[in-house]
Amino acid sequence: MIEWVEQFDHQLLLFINHAHAPWLDQIMWSISNKFVWFPLYLILFILVYLKYSWKHALIFTLLGFAAVGLADFTATFGIKEVVARYRPSHHPILGPQLHFYEFKPGEWYKGGQYGFVSGHATNSFVIAWMFILQLRHKFKYITPFLLIWAIVVCYSRMYLGVHYPSDIIGGTILGTAIAFLFHWMYRLITTRISKVANN
Repeated sequence: MIEWVEQFDHQLLLFINHAHAPWLDQIMWSISNKFVWFPLYLILFILVYLKYSWKHALIFTLLGFAAVGLADFTATFGIKEVVARYRPSHHPILGPQLHFYEFKPGEWYKGGQYGFVSGHATNSFVIAWMFILQLRHKFKYITPFLLIWAIVVCYSRMYLGVHYPSDIIGGTILGTAIAFLFHWMYRLITTRISKVANN
């Protein structure tokens, strides 16, 4: 069973990675760049501050940064180091079969040594769900928009050949769980503040 899952993992990655083109390489490289999305995060925070009181928005901001920090730390310095599963780009047999992005002449992007779980998947889904849970009652299309965004970011990591699908699934589950945990904390804190204010 484990061998079948691993084989499927490899074959799906090869299918995604081999469906490449020079123009798409650059797009996927840009999508995978976390700094590209800072304007999106800023817009989402502005929406929160426009729709909520400054107290609630401030609490959301603090918990949001804490959630992303925990997600990134857990994925990058926790699970990856414990599981120690090599990225496909560092796999002795699979690696040579993959297509990689040439970010400098003669230099190809292959990521760090370990890949499970995907930090990009973890972070994109914790960000997506934190804002979805906060804004879904205020903006009708925020849920599909942010879920599609997170999925595209995850796809870019497989396209670039630096993560298995299972790395992505693991990161998705971790990021989603952390987001729901911190949203529950947000609801708990803001409810208590409202009760104190009304007494």
